Formats: sequence, C-alpha cells, structure tokens
Amino acid sequence: MTGLEYFFAQILNGLSAGSIYALIAVGYSMVFGVLQMHNFAHGDTLMFGTYVAMALMLVGVPAIAAIPLGILLGGAMGFFIERIAFRPTRTAHRMVPTVSAIAVALIIRNTAQLIWGTTTEPFPLDIPVARAEVFGIGVTSTQVAVFGVALALMLATDLFVRKTMIGKAMRAVQQDIDAAGYMGIPVNRTIAMVYVLGGLLGVAGGILFAINYNTVYLMMGFTVMMKAFVAAVIGGIGNIKGAFVGGLVLGVAEALAAAYFDTGYRDGIAMGLLILVLLVRPQGLFGRPIQVKV
Repeated sequence: MTGLEYFFAQILNGLSAGSIYALIAVGYSMVFGVLQMHNFAHGDTLMFGTYVAMALMLVGVPAIAAIPLGILLGGAMGFFIERIAFRPTRTAHRMVPTVSAIAVALIIRNTAQLIWGTTTEPFPLDIPVARAEVFGIGVTSTQVAVFGVALALMLATDLFVRKTMIGKAMRAVQQDIDAAGYMGIPVNRTIAMVYVLGGLLGVAGGILFAINYNTVYLMMGFTVMMKAFVAAVIGGIGNIKGAFVGGLVLGVAEALAAAYFDTGYRDGIAMGLLILVLLVRPQGLFGRPIQVKV
C-alpha cells in the first residue's frame, strides 16, 4: 500500500467511526438546541439500551427484533428522563438540571453495573464481513453499513424536523418557548418528543458502535458521549447537519492522529480540535452567533 492509499484508508476508517459520533451528537444536539440544557444522561442511556439489545440476543431473541427493542427502550428512557429530571427543574437555575442529569446518568450506570457487571463483552451479532478493493483501498461491508445507516438516520431526522408538524413544533419551541405556548403548541409534549428522539438516536448510535468495534462495556456511554459532545460543538450545537459533519471531522482527525502519531493522541486531538474551534469560531462550523439583547 502506497502512502497515498494508506492516507485514504485512514480517512475511510475515520468516516466510519465519525459517523457513529455524528449520530449520537445529533440526538444530543437536538435536546440542547431546544432547551439550552446539557443532557449528560444521554451517554448512559445509549449504553443501557445497547446492553439490553445484547442481553435479548443472548437469550435467543433474533437481532432483527432485539435491536429495535433496545432502540425503543432508549426512546422510553428519554421520555422518563425529561419527565423526572428536566421538566421539574426547567425554570430553575441552569445548574440544577445539569446536576439532575448527572445524577440520572449515575443511577443508570450503577443499575447497568448491578445487572451486567463491569466486564467488557463482545456484541453477539455475527455478520459476514465482505471486503473489496476500491482504488487499492480495502473497504469492508461493516464500514459501509455503519456509515450508511448513520447517514440515513441523520437525513431521516432532518426531514422529520423540517417537514412534519411535530418537527415544526420543535423548531417553534426552539425559537421561543413562551411564544410557542401562546400559539397553542403543546410545549411539554413537544419537548418530551425531543428527548424521545434523542434517546432513539443515541441507542442507535450505541449499537452501531458495538457492531463496529464488537464490544460493549459499562463506560462506553461516557466515552462516546464525550466525543459526541465535541462533535456537536465543532459542527454548531443545536444544528443537526452541523453535528453530523462535526462527528465526521472528529473521526477523521482521530484516525489520522492514530495512524501518523500514536493511538494515545486520539483524545488529545479531539480536545485540541474543540479548543481550536472555540477560539476561531465559538458558534461552531454551522452555528449562528447568538445575539444577546440587554
């Protein structure tokens, strides 16, 4: 493999990993875009849903049923997290819902630890992996499938938000929550739907992570959530397409850092990229500056 082929191979690896960050970042970014609140329980929600899908498959439930059930559980968890942890604290100081979200995340994580322990497990999905050479670069069916599914889910989410009545209600609440209520939009139901959608996308991203790396572990939610947060900030937090692009940029940057320097630099590259974007363009690549009126 020539140097140029090796470079493009790492780009491909980065796009595969970055698409997972991107999908999770989309779910996280939607919640922040509506309420300007950080859902730090997002990562542990996706971890729990992925474990449930794995557990169902281990007891004999077909993957075609177990995976959707795990994703649906993520949506249900999003609904209850909003109802229990965020709605009662919505009008409180911004720090209150943040602490509440951290508490929920720890409860979910400890519950998962009690059920499944702390051992890293392989994801029990046996998918035949095909490999093809494209311009001298080895491409696996897993890489193509992960990227394709993540992209399709992002496009479907963007279409849902732009074209459906619920999506329009979400955008109205994002622009002005009080005005949306005065216009007859069911604010509480709309916000709950945002959390449900975020939970669905989060677990979908978690399962793609488990398939791509063939691993499920207790701290996977925290690990992937931090990367998704960086991706959302890079792309412009609150912007669906921006969050997806941010995830791809981060994934490619990590892959190149691991290939040409050392795997230990991956997290450092992510944080360095975050700082660079905040210094040069604080609103992110696709975000808009927020005008604060005095």
